[in-house]
Amino acid sequence: MRGMWKYSVVFVLAVILVVLLLVLKKQWMPSIGNVFKAQPVVIDDTPILVREINELAQLCTIDTYNEVVADSVVIVKKNVAESLLPDLSGFSGLPFKGKRIVVIGRGRVTAGTDMKKIRPEDIVTQGDSVFLRLPSAEILDAIMNPADVEVFSEQGDWSPEAVTAVKVKARNLMIAQALQQQVLERANSRSRLLLENFLFGIGYNRVHVETGE
Repeated sequence: MRGMWKYSVVFVLAVILVVLLLVLKKQWMPSIGNVFKAQPVVIDDTPILVREINELAQLCTIDTYNEVVADSVVIVKKNVAESLLPDLSGFSGLPFKGKRIVVIGRGRVTAGTDMKKIRPEDIVTQGDSVFLRLPSAEILDAIMNPADVEVFSEQGDWSPEAVTAVKVKARNLMIAQALQQQVLERANSRSRLLLENFLFGIGYNRVHVETGE
């Protein structure tokens, strides 16, 4: 009898232990099905996402290389003595004299998106969906080194300041030429593509990116 009572107690304790395990299972033991089930992606909230995108700083997406020609012409009225002297500037016989300088410049224009301009209201997230409005692309840099500028033709005397002004004119023409080549439109398209890939890569399944064109 004593042995049967001992086995009965062990049996009851075993039953209680099984019941406790079943009750606690839902709290600390994952089911076998959940082990192989895809877990939902945890998406960063908007402030964190804004900070991550801002850290990309300037997104340089398009580079263009151009060669331009810039010139400057100065025409002044001849005085009496000058009108009697030979004029090799091309104004011989006219009551005017002039000088001209022509430079050829080569350089690079970089366009892209300034990610620092993205505001919290430009990003809307809901679950695994995100909407992002990018600032319009802009010219981020225009480089024309002194070594890339040569004087093609020079008639008359030109001060260093005047020559520098012509070089600045060449740089501005290079930027204008890049704009005519739709560098900003191309930069907008490239920025949209890069940010779409970035957002898909961090876990979003539905992504819409637009630019303020």
